[in-house]
Amino acid sequence: MPLHKPVISNQHGALVMAFVPFLYGMFAGQPSLWHLLLGLAWLALYFCSYPLLSLFSKKPTERNRQWAIIYGVISLIFAIPVLIYRPQLWQFFVPILPLAAVQLHFAKQRNERHILNDLAGILTFGIVGMASYFLTTEQLNFAILIEPTLFFIGTTLYIKSVARERKNPLYLKLSLTWHLAILLIYLSNTQYLIAFAYLTALVRAIIIPRQKWNIKQIGILEFPITLLFLVALILGR
Repeated sequence: MPLHKPVISNQHGALVMAFVPFLYGMFAGQPSLWHLLLGLAWLALYFCSYPLLSLFSKKPTERNRQWAIIYGVISLIFAIPVLIYRPQLWQFFVPILPLAAVQLHFAKQRNERHILNDLAGILTFGIVGMASYFLTTEQLNFAILIEPTLFFIGTTLYIKSVARERKNPLYLKLSLTWHLAILLIYLSNTQYLIAFAYLTALVRAIIIPRQKWNIKQIGILEFPITLLFLVALILGR
């Protein structure tokens, strides 16, 4: 069987979102070489999700089938030593499975941009972040799930307000309200670094919808915004 050209999603922003909770969990806990193996397993699994879901959302192709298997096997190769070292990590698959079912449902409906599908992905990323923290601490820390999830819900609402839902004023209102509400919560808790990250995100959520930026420009801006949030999370604990 010939090896087809690799299948890689062009959703680079989603890849960044997938690893922010992982890195947060790693640095909030005790970083170790085990995180390298877990991170590689998670990266391969993330790459696997695109061709795998494409088998259900589009006409199945041998290329997608082949690379879903390849990425899945690579993920297992890196994950097995980690699971032997810390078998309790299996517990994190329990909440991930129904979230995967949600994403499979929307893939079959060819409605991957539905807000509930976005939320399922965001929650999955947060649970993997909890696993990253648990890997070396053996403790459950729900902040690792909640804080990135809150931020990326705001990001999702903002992206919709400047992209596919640009003409729907509801998403702009939801985006601004969400950012402002979470900003005030962090300010009230005197978590000023994270509040500053939210303030920056709020300013961009106010200004950018008024501009005629293309999706590439919008996406590029998200990298420093997200990096600032990650640094604030790590330093602001």
